Amino acid sequence: MSRPARSLTLTARLLREGRVSCEEHARDVLDRCAEHASCNAFVTLDADRLLTAARAADRADPARRPLHGVPLAVKDNIDVAPLPTTAGTPALRHHRPGRSAEVWRRLAGAGALALGKTGMHELAYGVTGQNAAFGTVGNPVVPGHICGGSSSGTAAAVAAGLAPAGLGTDTGGSVRIPAALCGLVGMRPTTGRYPAAGVLRISRTRDTVGVIATDLADVAFLDGLLAADPAERYADPRAPSPRPDGRLRLLLPRPAWTGLDPRVAAVAAGRLRELRCAGADLVQVDLPGPADLLGEAALPVPLHETWHELACYLARCETCRDPGELIRRIASPDVADVLAPLLHGPVVPDERYRHALRVQDDLAGAAVGLLREHRADAFLSPTTILPAAPADVGAEVSVLGRPEPVFLSYIRNTAFAAVVGWPSISLPAGTTPEGLPVGLLLDTPPHTDRFLLALAARCARTWRSSADPAGGPAHHDP
Repeated sequence: MSRPARSLTLTARLLREGRVSCEEHARDVLDRCAEHASCNAFVTLDADRLLTAARAADRADPARRPLHGVPLAVKDNIDVAPLPTTAGTPALRHHRPGRSAEVWRRLAGAGALALGKTGMHELAYGVTGQNAAFGTVGNPVVPGHICGGSSSGTAAAVAAGLAPAGLGTDTGGSVRIPAALCGLVGMRPTTGRYPAAGVLRISRTRDTVGVIATDLADVAFLDGLLAADPAERYADPRAPSPRPDGRLRLLLPRPAWTGLDPRVAAVAAGRLRELRCAGADLVQVDLPGPADLLGEAALPVPLHETWHELACYLARCETCRDPGELIRRIASPDVADVLAPLLHGPVVPDERYRHALRVQDDLAGAAVGLLREHRADAFLSPTTILPAAPADVGAEVSVLGRPEPVFLSYIRNTAFAAVVGWPSISLPAGTTPEGLPVGLLLDTPPHTDRFLLALAARCARTWRSSADPAGGPAHHDP
């Protein structure tokens, strides 16, 4: 069984005040990691290095270190020198970057310690956490089920109580999907809000580092440390204006609410009722855009950009400089099926790529127009249309009795924000009768990240007010 870690802010306060030494806390964390080794959350876990860093933190002045001595989990496509960055693929097994990613430098500068590098779906091209090279990451909340991906290990580490928070990356849902399937908070910021240097990306247009935590306040705290532009860290000049009556108004895009697994629909319906009882206006809308958003816009852009992004990253790599070699050595069959065709040239022609970019621009404009037309605050939808599948799920999963591709099923609702570059956050919404977590997704326009966090807190307070006596979200029938 997993047990929640202390919140990030509480852990940091205890360490800064000296009520717990950094070394003592690090040893406790390492003990918990050993207890949960079967979860396979970490690809690299250097206990000696962590303890050395913790002892150094105990000698440092915590006054200007808001994350003083706090160990965090980091997805293994984000450089943390001198730890390896494998991106979950064999060709990079021994790659040790000489410089940390800028996002990690910011957190380390605030006093954070790297607990370890977390497992991921190979090259971030998948949503289950299955990895033929480094092993599948398990879901500590519901053993025997997938953790989600591609930021699988970070979600598993946080859900198992090994770290209070961690970093992932999100191209189409890779932070928010595992957060939802593990009962966590996962945020994808506005594309470009966090620095990208030192991250192995697969799409410059879609990729961003994101945050996974047990607590919404911790996500907001880390967002303030990570934002690339200091002027935008805490203010949203382009955020929607509050409604004169103070009422919350959310748009429910019909495509995102159709074809749901009945268990997801039941939990989500309960949360909607609670929002209405709290005075929120919930408006169903048809989101303009192509019928096949995934095929026309979500998938072509990363596939067109991946070769170039790999080449840029590998130019600084001593163990593998050739994207072709990296692709030829891919271990996971599902990832090889997608990327091996790149060995023979571009698989997405320039015109199809340009069309996808036009679609994303048109969709973004139409979505903002809907928010303005209805004077609404955000879009609200289930994060995933089904809960965590069994761990041995193959290429297809049953959706309302029909076999559907696993990848397309899980990114169906998360892809929208990635395509248009909006900030997006998945909140724990409750669990199915079997104990499978369900998430709800809030999306707002670009550069409204702090507004989104405040809006998410408002929704979360509404749901907590109707929690069951044990403190968990109540279960509701449809």
